[in-house]
Amino acid sequence: MAVAAIVVVGCKNIGSKKAAQEAAAAEAAAEEAAAAQAERINKAIEEVEAAENMTALEAVEALSRAQLVEGEALSDELAGNPDFAVPFAAVEEKPSFGGGDANDFSKWVAENIVYPQDAQDRQVGGRVILQFTVSKEGDVKDVSVLKGVDPVLDAEAVRVVSASPKWAPGNQNSIPVNVKYTFPVVFKLN
Repeated sequence: MAVAAIVVVGCKNIGSKKAAQEAAAAEAAAEEAAAAQAERINKAIEEVEAAENMTALEAVEALSRAQLVEGEALSDELAGNPDFAVPFAAVEEKPSFGGGDANDFSKWVAENIVYPQDAQDRQVGGRVILQFTVSKEGDVKDVSVLKGVDPVLDAEAVRVVSASPKWAPGNQNSIPVNVKYTFPVVFKLN
């Protein structure tokens, strides 16, 4: 009986080791993919920062290209996870803001942004890169700072984008989907 127990425990440990090795390999692959995506995003942020005359729509598209999921993988991801957010550049029908596009949203942000007095006094300015999702229902959610300038400016950019009115949602295969945006908010002193 003791021998059988040792054999069973031994088999269990071998199985556990194999499962642990497979899990470690999967985790390493996921970390590698995340690092590659982060590198693409950082390169896109550098592109946007270097281009002074880029329109908001061009900036959004450049930043979204860095997060593309290829065609079949996108369909698989949507089928497996209905809450998946499609990158802006990959979605078939992009969300629209007030019947327009990202440039209309940029105008709305410019009209509603308040340059914090503290940042003005300290002569702080720059480009805050945000990421957010336009949900299937048209709400802006999950607003986060990808690249900040100053905590006060970052907070103001998040506040304004979070207060966005509803959008018309994006569609993939004629089905409303969550769409992920990367959006620059520029604070410039005159």
